[in-house]
Parts: sequence; structure tokens; C-alpha cells
Amino acid sequence: MTSKTFARTDFDRQLRQLSSPAELAALLNGVLPAFFYAICRPAQLRFFANTANIERRTRTFRLRKKHGGYREIIAPKGAFADISRVLNTVLQTYDEPTPWACGFVRGRSVVDNARPHVGKRYVLSLDLKDFFPSITRQQVADCLAAEPFGFSPGAVELVSGLCTARLDGQDVLAQGFATSPTLSNFVCRKMDEQLAELAGQQAVTYTRYADDLTFSSDADVLRPTGDFVQRVEDIVRSHGFELNGSKTHLQRRGRRQAVTGLMVTDKVNVARRYVRQVRSQLYIWERYGYAEACNAAWKHYRLQHGKTKGQGHFVNLDAVLRGKLNYLKMVRGAEDALYQRLQSRYDRLWAKDRSAIGHAVRKAYAENYEAKQGQHGRQSWLTVGSKPTSAPAEDRYRAGSIDNPLPAEGSRSGVKRILKIALWVAALAAVAYFLLH
Repeated sequence: MTSKTFARTDFDRQLRQLSSPAELAALLNGVLPAFFYAICRPAQLRFFANTANIERRTRTFRLRKKHGGYREIIAPKGAFADISRVLNTVLQTYDEPTPWACGFVRGRSVVDNARPHVGKRYVLSLDLKDFFPSITRQQVADCLAAEPFGFSPGAVELVSGLCTARLDGQDVLAQGFATSPTLSNFVCRKMDEQLAELAGQQAVTYTRYADDLTFSSDADVLRPTGDFVQRVEDIVRSHGFELNGSKTHLQRRGRRQAVTGLMVTDKVNVARRYVRQVRSQLYIWERYGYAEACNAAWKHYRLQHGKTKGQGHFVNLDAVLRGKLNYLKMVRGAEDALYQRLQSRYDRLWAKDRSAIGHAVRKAYAENYEAKQGQHGRQSWLTVGSKPTSAPAEDRYRAGSIDNPLPAEGSRSGVKRILKIALWVAALAAVAYFLLH
């Protein structure tokens, strides 16, 4: 990834006048080299903008939710994934976030979403049901055609197609597209303004983090069955969304008050159990060594969430603790005494066990790779032309479909080797051409 940045002025004139896939390809190819060694072609964009090409555009998989159930992810694959990320870079240059949107906004975080609600007597949390799939291609197109975008009809048609997926016969934003978070904020801008106006009339504070709506007040006006919430629901419905009634929570002063996972009773803070978990993991590492600490972390995660994490039976505790400490630093600040004590303990352990950490990670990856290789060897369906009967879901997903299994491992590695050689030959030929001319 490069440090090069782009501005709205780099794209605005072209997108207002764009009329063909070739022009959009030229625009994106001006951005692609900053991120990937690739270019996109007009025919590619025309194909990927057609949401009916489901098999070749996207892959679908499920992720287990933290509190049970599954979340379906529809993600672009192959060249389309690169195009989606670059297109998101272009769209982000138009980002003019409202004061109330804190999710998917550069420079804002869950801390900014929680801070306005600190110390309030009542805190109401609402959730928008099926957030991304509730935003249709038509809503995206209307948004891109209006100011501040003012995209040409050709640009609107192409970009809205590239940013949506077909779900149950309708083109919608998909959870898994790089562009979905950015576009959701664009589409929700008017809704945010209306909700903030309603909140202001009642001396209520409002913020939104993606699909989480938070209202807080010192007045008793936030009852879930009251007039205020009914008016909120009317506004939400007018923009094509539905409230998830099972996730409506009113929190009163005197009890734990949380906003997007952070405590807001007296100040923005992490939960006590978060700090206890960090301390516990550091203690086990200090007392029993890194390997045992990793085992304990894996067992705890399996017990708490009912699923594995990491490579097989291994959790890279070093990476976990670094992430937790960075989060604690973001919430409490770099000068916070608790953060500094925990960070110092981690730094001492890392300096002492640096080589052991590297060895444990390499060993886990090697064991995971060998296990997968052995599994592939045992599955007779992986040979070309055979049909799977009891293959794991992960392998069937990699195969693309039951009737189209993957070639053998050696065949895939051979193809990769040939492609690498071809790329080097093409690069050398290009250099020779420029030197001779």
C-alpha cells in the first residue's frame, strides 16, 4: 500500500462527464498502480457492473456472530475485489460526513460515538435491521446523481452496478463490498439530519455508528414505547429501514451504561472484564510461559464463543495483546496510568520471549498447512472430474461449486509458477522497449 493520497478534484470533472466504461477504466487505472500491480479493462467493468453475473463476481460465506447465529457475507472476488477497493478510494474523496455519523468515517471511532452520551441520565440504543441489504441500488443511484456528487448518468449506472450485489432478486449493498460502508453514510445523510433535528427539539443527543443509533437525554423522553421512539421509527421507515426490536435497550443512570461497547457512565472507558482479561493473559504468560499462555487463550476463546480462532488449536497471543493494548490506548489515552502499566508488562515479556513468539507462530502455520495438505490428500474428490460427496464446506467453497472442483495442488502451483514467469518476461520486455525507444 502506498502513502499517496487522492482528492476529490482528481476525479470530479471526469465523473460528471463520464459516458462509457472505457472512461471509467482510464480513471481507475490512474489510481490502481498506487495499490495494485494491475489494470482494469472496459470489458471487465461492463461485466462486473452487471449484477446478474453472480457466479463470476462474488463469493458467499458465513461468519459466526459473537452472540450466536451467522452473518452472511457477499464479497467480490478476483479482479473485482481490487476494483472495488480502488473505487472506494475514489468515493471516499467525496466524504463529507455529518456531525452525527461516526462509523466508517476517517478520523472518527467508537470513542467519538460514545463521548457525547457520557453522564446522561437515559441512554437509548436502537439497531437498524439488515442495514446494508436495506439500501437498494436505486437509492445509491439517486445519491450519486445528486450533489455533491453530480455524477453523469453513465457514471451512475456503472458505479451503482459495481457497488451492489443481487440478493433475493434485488440489487442492494452487500456486507463484504469495500464500497458499502462509504455509500451507506452517503445514503443515510438525510436520515441523520432528520433524526438530529427531532432529537434537538427534545433536548436529546444523537449519534450513529453504522447501524447503531444512540440517543441520550437527562429528560425521561426515551421510553421504547413512547412518542419520541415512534417518531424515530417513522423517520427510519421513510428511508427504507426497519428497527430491530430485539436490540432496543434503554439504560438508566445508576446501572451500567454502554454505547458501542464502551462504558459512558462517568467517562468513556472499556468494561472491567476487558481489563481483567488483559491482566489474566499477561499473568499466565509471566507465570507459565508463552506457549501455555497461547493454549489458555485458545481454550478461553473456544469456551466463550463456541468456535476456534487462529491457526488450528493456536491463538497468537502476542498479536491479541497488541491489539487489546492499542484499543485500551485509544480509549483511555497514551498517558493513562493503567494503560502504561499493562503496556510495560507486555514490553518486558515480548523482549524476553521474542524468539519463542516467532517459533510458536511458524510452528502453528506449518502444522496448519500440513493438516490441510493431508486433508486434501484424503479427499478423492479433489482430482479433476470426480464428484464430492462428503467434502468439508470450506473445501467445497474453495472448489467454487460441487460440479466444478479444484485441480490438484501440484497443478495449481504449476500454473502460479508459469504466471509469475510470464509477468517477469512482460516486465523485462517493457523495460527493453522504453530503453530502445
